[in-house]
Amino acid sequence: MGQKRILSPVSDERGQRMRDLEARERILSTTLRMLGALGYSRLSIGGIAQEAAVGKATIYRSWANKAALVLDAVRVQLPEVPVADIGDSKEEIVAVAETLAEIYGSPKVRLVLPALVSDAAADPDLGRRLREELIEQRKKQSVVVLDRAVERGALPQDTDISAVLDMWAGLMLFRSLFYSVSLDKQSVRNLVSATLASPPRTTSGDQPPAG
Repeated sequence: MGQKRILSPVSDERGQRMRDLEARERILSTTLRMLGALGYSRLSIGGIAQEAAVGKATIYRSWANKAALVLDAVRVQLPEVPVADIGDSKEEIVAVAETLAEIYGSPKVRLVLPALVSDAAADPDLGRRLREELIEQRKKQSVVVLDRAVERGALPQDTDISAVLDMWAGLMLFRSLFYSVSLDKQSVRNLVSATLASPPRTTSGDQPPAG
C-alpha cells in the first residue's frame, strides 16, 4: 500500500491562496457581466454569489458592500495612464490619449458605463466613488504628463489642462457610446496635434489695444 501524502501547512496555505484568487477572478468577471445586463440597482450580492458559485461570505471577506465590488470589477478592466518621462512631450501625450481612448472605447466599459452612470444619478455615494476611484485617478495621471509638457514649453503656460482632458473624454465617449467604436491611432495623433497647436486657455488671450 502506498503511503498517504500529508500536506504541510505551507502547502495548504498556498493552495488556499490559489483558490481564493480563482474565486476572486470569478466573482469580478461575474459582477461585470451581470452589471451590464441588470444595472446596479437590480444587482445583488446573493445573485452574484449564485452565478459565481461561491458563498456570500466569500464575497464579503473581500468587499464590504455591493458598491465596493462593482467599482473593483470595473476598475480592474482599465489600464493605468502612462506617466513615464521619455523626453518627448508629444509622444508622452499621445500615449496618454491612446490609453484614454482604449479605456473609453473598451467594449467592456461600453457595456457597463451607461448602467453605472444611470444608477449613480440616484445613488450619490456610488456617483462620488465612481468619480474618485475611476475617473479622477486617471485624470490625475494624465495631468502629470500635460503639466510636464507645459514646463517644457510644448504647451502654453495658461493651457486649461482640465478642459483638454474633458474635451478628449467627451469625444471618446461620444464615439464609444453612440457609434460603438474607439478612436484609432491616427485619430488620436490628429487629436493630440490639434491640442498642441491650439489648446484651450485659462485666459482669453485678447491683447489690449496699442497706444
